[in-house]
Amino acid sequence: MIVIIVAMQSEVEALTSTLNLKSTHPYNTYEGKYQGKDVMLIISGIGKTNASSALSHILTLHPETRFIINVGIVGGHKVNLYDTYLVSEVTYHDVDLTIFNYEYGQIPKYPTLYFTDTKILNKLENFKQIRLYTGDIFSTKPINPNPYIVDMEGASIYQVAHSYKYPVLAIKVVSDVLGSHDQMEIYKKSETELSNALLDALDKVLEVI
Repeated sequence: MIVIIVAMQSEVEALTSTLNLKSTHPYNTYEGKYQGKDVMLIISGIGKTNASSALSHILTLHPETRFIINVGIVGGHKVNLYDTYLVSEVTYHDVDLTIFNYEYGQIPKYPTLYFTDTKILNKLENFKQIRLYTGDIFSTKPINPNPYIVDMEGASIYQVAHSYKYPVLAIKVVSDVLGSHDQMEIYKKSETELSNALLDALDKVLEVI
């Protein structure tokens, strides 16, 4: 079974209509066949705690899971609005234990960076790849001068996948560009309009997973 985890219902409206609602507590959970594969979709809610809690919940209930896919919209820096990316690596931008000689972004006893398996990425070479930063902040200011994308769930999903030892991939569509004069207006519009773009990317990924 493939687990698909998203933060918001609006990101997967085009997918929920093809699946069966299984549970509404503690999370909205859907299951069924999609693209010929057994899938379970869970709506985690926004933020790191919600994402890690939801994924831990579903993996505990379904140890037969063979793959995890995180789908969602993201902010971006030095990227184009509405571009689609696969995450090559992810870290936290709001974790700082450097006073204890950990690297910035590193949770003790965990890696600083979590990487998507290159074997998976090599099968999907038509997609652009990029680093994702995660934090419980809606980002409006650049974190660093490099191109990147930013969300509020991804690194925690990769951390849970790391702990449970499941392969994971994140598919992201840029909903807003950090620092643009109309960032919030564009985001509010994108929040309800990018479900089809996310589903198109998911379809392509499921063809090779």
